[in-house]
Amino acid sequence: MLRSKKFLISLSIIALIEILIFTGISFRDAIAINFFLISFVAIPIWIIGLIKPSLIIRWGDPTKKTRKAVTTYSLITIAISLILFVVTIPKVTTVEQGNSVAKEKIVENVNKTESTEKVSTSVDTKQNIEPASLMSSAETIEVQVISVTDGDTFTVKLQDGTSEKVRLILIDTPETKHPSKPVQPFGLEASAYTAEILTGKTVKLEFDVSERDKYGRILAYAYVGDKMVNEMLLEKGLARVAVYQPDVKYVDQFREIQKKAQSAKLGIWSIEDYATDKGYDDTVVAKVSTQPTATVKPSPKPVATLKPVETKKPAAQTKKPTAAPTKKPTATPQPVQDVYYKNCSAVRAAGADPIYAGDPGYSRKLDRDGDGIGCE
Repeated sequence: MLRSKKFLISLSIIALIEILIFTGISFRDAIAINFFLISFVAIPIWIIGLIKPSLIIRWGDPTKKTRKAVTTYSLITIAISLILFVVTIPKVTTVEQGNSVAKEKIVENVNKTESTEKVSTSVDTKQNIEPASLMSSAETIEVQVISVTDGDTFTVKLQDGTSEKVRLILIDTPETKHPSKPVQPFGLEASAYTAEILTGKTVKLEFDVSERDKYGRILAYAYVGDKMVNEMLLEKGLARVAVYQPDVKYVDQFREIQKKAQSAKLGIWSIEDYATDKGYDDTVVAKVSTQPTATVKPSPKPVATLKPVETKKPAAQTKKPTAAPTKKPTATPQPVQDVYYKNCSAVRAAGADPIYAGDPGYSRKLDRDGDGIGCE
């Protein structure tokens, strides 16, 4: 049987396949696997031999090619292969088992430690991100104003030294730093007025139901002495009443103040239908484009000092009033165009944060996430 060329060729092919399969495996492991495979393959061979013995026993006396012979050879092959498999299979000693168990425990402990550290780190991170609660039983705190962003927003320093943005409740002033809108009428006046009465001052903040808005800003009524800044802006016609539930502690009081400013046509109420319950209508401003010159009304007053000269130089009177309106509108944009901020620190130092697309000094390098709002 061993002299058969087909058998030798088959044996060579099997040897090559095993070399490729068991490369990198120890010799003992390879032998053990081979014996197991031999015992496993002998079963289907046995079944085939029971059906047709001549397919399995190809050599020797034809009278001996029986099912009994096939069964004998198959059982012997299976028994010997299983015995050799058990003998050659690698055994794990007690010491190795102890080492493996110890290694598993060490790995489990390391994993538990890492997961615990991750959880604690995530908790610490959340605690750092979430602003601390400021409300107390008195519902008021004293802070120092660092800078003013616009008419209804400013930055303060808390008693622990941290800085926070404050948004005045129940009022809304025209925009000066909106990412998609131009500076709205009376927005600059509102910002200037708030800066005048608040910058560098120690103020008292009174809370309502909500402590912060969705942007993380503190929601409050601000007091300078005994005067509430929210009311002062309404009195000057530089803000409208803006109701956002549930913060409505002084809504009736604010509406009475607003009615007086409306009757007197002060500030935002001097432009018909400009201020509404939903905000400020820029389309109305476009129709009344000459309306902003109403704020320049004080310019003719200096000309009134020239009245004694009316008898001498009537022609000079006609020239000066025409020259004044053309110069004053161009005088305000020129310094704005030259604003430049090197980085967000410069923006915050100037009290201009956050800075929106279209604002003086806005640039893409100040707005890394490209949402139109820089130095958030």
